[in-house]
Amino acid sequence: MEGSNLKGLVDDEIVMKTGKAAGIGLAFGGVFGALNSMLHDGPQVGSNVKYPQLIRTTKVCGHYAANLAVVGATFVGVEQALARYRMKKDIINGAAAGFAAGAVLGFRVRSFRTAFFSGSALALTSVLLDVTGMKITDEEEKGNH
Repeated sequence: MEGSNLKGLVDDEIVMKTGKAAGIGLAFGGVFGALNSMLHDGPQVGSNVKYPQLIRTTKVCGHYAANLAVVGATFVGVEQALARYRMKKDIINGAAAGFAAGAVLGFRVRSFRTAFFSGSALALTSVLLDVTGMKITDEEEKGNH
């Protein structure tokens, strides 16, 4: 293909929104992981481990941050890509994005059944939010102007 490059194939807006979603998920997951780690009892203190609670907290923060970053980036990326490909924004985009994000989360625990059910649950949640008209403030402001 003459004149083809990756930038021409991928919309900058999709990349930016996906990156923002991953960053927000990473930050929120880190904070939520820290809170969750502090609220539960720490592990048994090992004889060769310095600062066992700090190590445990870091692991829990990383786990939550990675999960929420992956789910957020997958949802936004799939939804934006489908909207661009189909040239319309509707319930189907959100449902497919919800299923993809839930399936990715389910596959992280290495279970097809969990992937299917978590994908279905997120797809249903996305459809219910779309049907009831719940929107984020950014979408509401765009609609009023």
